[in-house]
Amino acid sequence: MNLIISFSARTNGNCDEIASYVSSNNDKIIYFRNTNNSPCSNCNYECFDGECIYRNDDVYSIYEEMVSYDKVILIVPMYGGNPSSLYFIFNERSQDYFMHNDNYEEIIKRLYIIGVYGSKEEYPDFIPCLEKWFVDSTYNDRVLGIERHLYNQQLNDSVLAIKQVKDVIVEFMKR
Repeated sequence: MNLIISFSARTNGNCDEIASYVSSNNDKIIYFRNTNNSPCSNCNYECFDGECIYRNDDVYSIYEEMVSYDKVILIVPMYGGNPSSLYFIFNERSQDYFMHNDNYEEIIKRLYIIGVYGSKEEYPDFIPCLEKWFVDSTYNDRVLGIERHLYNQQLNDSVLAIKQVKDVIVEFMKR
């Protein structure tokens, strides 16, 4: 069983379509936009001395749940040249989670990330931002970048309309 998390703010966009495409009957899909989540803000760094004041939202429970799956697939769109703000909420909250849990290895060994964006030429920092999860780890090739411009796609086009994109995703999921 896999856990798939779409970080798109847009219902039925590319990230949601990819989530459906890679899922099977027993997999769980979370649409992060529908979760109760709080960005790191309006606090006094409680996570350094105690615990995050937002620990009771859904983010912490998602991290707890991740170790129960064979694979965890994060599907992240690019907005304004960066990963979506929903992804950043999830990512920044990892600080509190991993300061209080010793299971980083258990999570990253399951983790795969698909980034959907314009092009590497225009936005060379997008994929490296997602690869930061794996720095100093033994896990390689865990981030797949889908560049819409390689397929002459416009903003609202479906990347899954391109057979080559489907094939690349299938091969990525076999890793």
